[in-house]
Amino acid sequence: MDFTNKPQFLLVWLGLLCIGAIPALLNFNLSSTALWHCIAIVDAQYILFDIDVAEKVETVKEQLETSGIRTVCITSEQDDEFDWTECVSIDDLSKQTDVRPPDSLRRGSKLKDVAMLLYTSGTTGLPKAAILSHLKLLGGPAIFKRLLALKPSDRLYTCMPLYHSTALILGAAVVIESRSTLVLGHKFSRTNTWSEICKSESTCLQYVGEMCRYLLSAPPSPNDTNHRVRLAYGNGLRPDVWQKFRDRFGIKAIAEFYAATGNAVFE
Repeated sequence: MDFTNKPQFLLVWLGLLCIGAIPALLNFNLSSTALWHCIAIVDAQYILFDIDVAEKVETVKEQLETSGIRTVCITSEQDDEFDWTECVSIDDLSKQTDVRPPDSLRRGSKLKDVAMLLYTSGTTGLPKAAILSHLKLLGGPAIFKRLLALKPSDRLYTCMPLYHSTALILGAAVVIESRSTLVLGHKFSRTNTWSEICKSESTCLQYVGEMCRYLLSAPPSPNDTNHRVRLAYGNGLRPDVWQKFRDRFGIKAIAEFYAATGNAVFE
């Protein structure tokens, strides 16, 4: 799977899990050698991607054709189609049956079996595929639902990439577990994030790394406090940023977790 942050990502991901397939989630910034490496090491049979990354996927078109890997691009009705890949429109997807796939497709699966594959960042060589089990996929969201006390009335905003476990497993999957609402930002913007949070009436904010410091560096705005966010959670919030972020934006609670293990520090 090679998708930017779009609802189609979640629909395709859940659909693959439902039929017993194993999704491998690609970093949508990759192309050429790094992209082909990620596809080849997992013995992929298909690559499903959205129109925004089509040019990057095209850089490995010859390798895909030689290896017999089927390519499918998800497009909208307004997009031009390509002659080198199959194209399926969002409208076509909406016409598919909503009947639940039979349990027989997932028969024999155990909690410790592979549910999906994620990749390391590739900062020390080419990205490496990491195994995520069904146990992790089920356990992580269940733990964080209780840890964060999410309710169906909550709205969780994340603009972190869905190909990463933080946004997908400890974000979208937690929302599914808690039956709350996911507010999905297409990408992080220092100037637009709080505007999106305010407009969507989000109650929780997910962060990673230096995102909070970047938000602090933006000019003051009425949106700094004109929001409903009661909780921010994530990893990588530096101690020198923590209190400044909390004070400026009026965040009542911050939950910092480490290594996506479910260990968190609240303040």
